[in-house]
Amino acid sequence: MAAALPPPECVLCHRSDTSLDGCGLMQQVDGVCAHVHCLYPAQGLYQRGTEGEGICRFLSADIRRVVRRAARKRCCVCRKKGATVACRQKRCSRRFHLPCSSQRGCISQFFGEYSSFCWEHRPQQTVETLQEGHTTCIICMEVVEDSLSYTTMVCPSCKHAWFHRGCIQGQAYRAGLRHFACPHCRDQERFVPEMAQMGIRVPDIKPAWEQEEEEELALPQLHGRCDARQCLYRGGREQWEEEGSFCWEHRPQQTVETLQEGHTTCIICMEVVEDSLSYTTMVCPSCKHAWFHRGCIQLPGIKYTLKGFSRQVALLML
Repeated sequence: MAAALPPPECVLCHRSDTSLDGCGLMQQVDGVCAHVHCLYPAQGLYQRGTEGEGICRFLSADIRRVVRRAARKRCCVCRKKGATVACRQKRCSRRFHLPCSSQRGCISQFFGEYSSFCWEHRPQQTVETLQEGHTTCIICMEVVEDSLSYTTMVCPSCKHAWFHRGCIQGQAYRAGLRHFACPHCRDQERFVPEMAQMGIRVPDIKPAWEQEEEEELALPQLHGRCDARQCLYRGGREQWEEEGSFCWEHRPQQTVETLQEGHTTCIICMEVVEDSLSYTTMVCPSCKHAWFHRGCIQLPGIKYTLKGFSRQVALLML
């Protein structure tokens, strides 16, 4: 039995993974294989092709030329050769591979001139704000660092929404450019430019929930009509009931043993929730800290978060 061939490697970073939060999708043209995200910050590489030519208009000949030029350039993080990304700061000689950048706090900006910076010269947030006690990430609800850093960021508008870099990057990928906003105050005017300046990639794509809705519409629809020659159902052959419907008396109830600490707010709308579990007030059965309104968790823009909860919550939403 023939051995399986190893997955193709990116000629720019020499890795084969295709994580969207990392180097992005892998594409191949004319024998050149590269991550989409690795192409844009590569020093000396420009989009000279026409629409549909090369990889995202980066020509294979240009990619090979950049790879040859970087063959002896050593990454300041992993110390291996072939580093194609360079710090934009004058007189700084640091270079790195794109996937290595997060290990030392380097960033690449995915707009304008696609500038990159090492940990010493990267832009810093200058928001004047202080945390109140132990502050948690508004997205994952885990504790953040006690001050601004590469991994801990804050909304420049409301100055209350703190989050991890990895969490807000995931939010950007799911929301897309049109819907990406502060998870707390929903500001876009100041929030989006600052996040992009700090190295957050904000793709101009459809939000994840719209893509999911399109996928659902493409699925075969349930047959909702009785085709028997003589239908005996009293409601008529056009009536049917979806599995999982319950009246208020017999609907499933959450049985999570947890107590609130003071006035608890919904993690989505930040409004106060009821002081105990009810039809309108729910809690994550895993962490037992994330409280939310039933209406908020059913909003189209929040639809993707259901994947992070257990099957218990999904069943309660029927």
